[in-house]
Amino acid sequence: MNRMQKIAVFNLVVLSTASLLTATTVITLYCFFDWRIASAGLGFMGIMGVAGLSPFLFKKGTEKVICDERDILINRTAALRGFLWAYIWFCLAGTLFIFLFKSEVLRKFGLPVLIFGGGLIVGIVYSITILVQYGRSKNNE
Repeated sequence: MNRMQKIAVFNLVVLSTASLLTATTVITLYCFFDWRIASAGLGFMGIMGVAGLSPFLFKKGTEKVICDERDILINRTAALRGFLWAYIWFCLAGTLFIFLFKSEVLRKFGLPVLIFGGGLIVGIVYSITILVQYGRSKNNE
């Protein structure tokens, strides 16, 4: 398993933990209290910031070639797919929120959900694409 794959697995674990904790906390607090108190559960989105530490946690190796053309192509493809799906999320969810909710609800609920969902989609699609492309090329050779 190379460095990019380790970072992808780490990011998947961090992003899934952050999303599960956020969803569980917001739903639980919303059942017992009102949205003003339940929105405090959105603070668990900050756990996603730990994914930014992954390049520091997984140091570069001592090999002469750290990243070749294939690795660069996989990284670009994964980034493109991640941001493509995030863009689709912003367009569809933003349009849906405008039609379904009032403007004051959008400011309190819609914007955090859009931003959290977009970041989550970028990270998850990026990591899964990296793992799939490395796994596919390894099995097909």
